[in-house]
Amino acid sequence: MTANDITLHVDRDRVHAGDDDVPPHRIIAATLSLGGDITIGEAVDAITRGPDRYFLASVVGGATWVLYGGPGIEKPYADRAVALAVIAEGSDRPGGPRLVVDPDLPLSRLADADGSVSFHFDYLRSADPQETWQRLRAA
Repeated sequence: MTANDITLHVDRDRVHAGDDDVPPHRIIAATLSLGGDITIGEAVDAITRGPDRYFLASVVGGATWVLYGGPGIEKPYADRAVALAVIAEGSDRPGGPRLVVDPDLPLSRLADADGSVSFHFDYLRSADPQETWQRLRAA
């Protein structure tokens, strides 16, 4: 880890009491070290598709998740948390993240003074992912 690296903390809402029981969904919180020059698009891609993929809870019938990012996000979300992407999970939904922000923005723009960024997946149950994305893009 170099001085310019970013520490990314990732977590998600709990879906139901048993959502931690089956690997790989067992992990709720994860921490990764990323290069300081990584973009938001690259970071989102790494945690949703890459070899170090962060697994969201398995939900029968699918789910819509909104990924928020910022220097530290707690519910209610900090003033500086930004909606980054909408993710549709489930066999009847188009998968993968749909970015709300410019994917080329440096992830470092969301970091606090020590180079930490927090990502939080907010569970929206069966909300329509397209409508959710449009609403967040308009905000």
